[in-house]
Amino acid sequence: MINFKATPFLKILLPYLLGIICALNFGVSEKVSIVCLAAFVLFMVAFLFQHFYKQAFYLKKGLYIFSINFFLFVLAFESCFLYNAKNNPNHYTHFLSHDGQSFIGIVDDLPVVTEKAVKISLRIASIENKGMWHYSDGNVVMYLKKENPKEILPGSAMLIHSKFAYVAEPKNPQEFNYKAFLEERNIFHTVYATPAQVHFIAQPENCFSWSGFGVKIKSHLVSVLRSSGLSQEAFSICSALLIGYDDEIDSDIMQSFSHSGTLHVLSVSGMHTGVLYGILVFIFSIFDKADRYKKWKCVFVIFSLLGFVAVTGFSASVLRAVLMLSLVMLGKTFYKQGNSYNTLLLSAFLLLLYNPNLVKDIGFLLSYLAVFGITYFYPILSRLYVFENKIAQWFWTSVLISVAATLFTLPVSLYYFHQFPVWFALSNLVIIPISMFIMLASVLILLFYKIVLVNQIIVYIINAATSLMLWFARLTDQPGLGFIDAISFSGFDLMCCTLVLVLFLVILAQRRHSQVIALGIMCIIWLSGSVIFRYRELHQKEFVAFHVKHKSAFALRCGRNVYGDFSQLTGKEFQRFIKPYLLNFSDINLIPVKANALKSSINNVLRVEKLQGHIPGFDPNYILVSNDAELPIITNYKTKPLVIADCSNSYNFVKKLKKQCKILGLPFYWIREKGAIQLNL
Repeated sequence: MINFKATPFLKILLPYLLGIICALNFGVSEKVSIVCLAAFVLFMVAFLFQHFYKQAFYLKKGLYIFSINFFLFVLAFESCFLYNAKNNPNHYTHFLSHDGQSFIGIVDDLPVVTEKAVKISLRIASIENKGMWHYSDGNVVMYLKKENPKEILPGSAMLIHSKFAYVAEPKNPQEFNYKAFLEERNIFHTVYATPAQVHFIAQPENCFSWSGFGVKIKSHLVSVLRSSGLSQEAFSICSALLIGYDDEIDSDIMQSFSHSGTLHVLSVSGMHTGVLYGILVFIFSIFDKADRYKKWKCVFVIFSLLGFVAVTGFSASVLRAVLMLSLVMLGKTFYKQGNSYNTLLLSAFLLLLYNPNLVKDIGFLLSYLAVFGITYFYPILSRLYVFENKIAQWFWTSVLISVAATLFTLPVSLYYFHQFPVWFALSNLVIIPISMFIMLASVLILLFYKIVLVNQIIVYIINAATSLMLWFARLTDQPGLGFIDAISFSGFDLMCCTLVLVLFLVILAQRRHSQVIALGIMCIIWLSGSVIFRYRELHQKEFVAFHVKHKSAFALRCGRNVYGDFSQLTGKEFQRFIKPYLLNFSDINLIPVKANALKSSINNVLRVEKLQGHIPGFDPNYILVSNDAELPIITNYKTKPLVIADCSNSYNFVKKLKKQCKILGLPFYWIREKGAIQLNL
């Protein structure tokens, strides 16, 4: 059981977390700095009062506790205000115009080549507004058409004339919110440009930055791996394992690793940083077997880890891992007994102090939950059984670590990903060692790439190891056998599952009768709530017309049965636009239909396609128009139906249809303009 008296950073983190949640939900005022300063003064007064006024009474202690918690709460608001780049007076958003304008941007990451464009991350250095140039900062994402053969390198400076475009809100129910994803990273606009609108210029002087230096190293390492002779699959995986460049990994490979429960292998994070940490400690121990220079070892390891951060382009996941390991190293060097929970909480507090938006970052949550699970639950599991054989014990330890990490991340992973990898323990047991071998072999390529014979041998070994790893990952890529997909898991389920997990762990530690009763009550509440929600789902009927570019897609849901026409959609389009909506409901039965008339107990829906019009005796409440279908007898309906035009219609046709509806006094809805529509029937 955690000793709360020995983990003071938990008391510090809780009010700060509460402040972040409130700030993100209710907003932050510009005057928060004054309030934060006042809270700090109150805290200092209470601290001095507590320290110098020796007479003990409850008011003194209560004032001190309130002041420190209030200061941490307000500090969270101040952190949110400072992190938001728009609050910087030099941010480019203060100089935007409605028309196109010129600006200078510097490439601050490796460009990603897509089918039609090159995706470039730009840091804006200056911007023109009303004939005047202004020094500015901020980041945007630019999509440059693939007409220019010139290679774009990190650090390149560009003069661009284009318009800043806002990122669109999601237009389908529960669709991934790319706009919010970018804004959490202080990216508020995208830019679309042609080669004619972009001119490469000399980079301004005195613009060196450590992040830019790290990206240049990353670019060089990717270039070496690309030209080494590795297969495309091996290159993409080596780049991801070694330096976190995962943009060229095929989506099918990502899906296979996700279904096997080993997706974390493909992102440079705690596991990879931990391996590097172990190697560095081992290298230093060769020269210092007696551990006489442990302070120098601490400096060597920490600076080497910081260099790894630079090489990976200051990846957020690597920063988390390096910060945690650096604190562990400092604790072992300067303190005889360190508290691993304090180290974990301190690193989380420091990261949230810099970037409070990390509370919404799935990677941040999963990594800390996994580490906490291993720290807390693995020692309990390890006492269950111990093998005398060292090899068997190593395998058993690996399985227990996977179980501990998966158990603690289970509620969050089910809520966000709605799937469970059945063979996660076995997959981690096989894939992680292979990935570590590939990562170390990739280092050898970087060291000996100029020696042709050695390079060819290493490349052959890596290609073979990569093929083996992918073959095993695809073994578990079978729905029902390798993974359970489409698991409905709501916010209510997340809360209840988390509380059940916490109570279960408390029972393991303290074994009290009252705690078992509390766990039983919590399970009853969870089950009762699930029954109520399921009952509502079974008696609910709704019609949804989805937003899919240039295509028609609709669904009529009657309880568990979903009748829909998704024949026009590709697999990726279905996964992106339709599946997030279906995941809100349990045990969905998807029934493909191409009917033009859908009838519920109260409301009727008519779907009109080409060469189809009014159905005699059928008076619809809603009319879905697809593929530029004409409505010549629309006035014959007794009802005043809502006319819905989906994305399969052309712009000119919709413009004409909208005028027709206005003349006839019929309500009109255009999905392409307003997004998907949900109608309760």
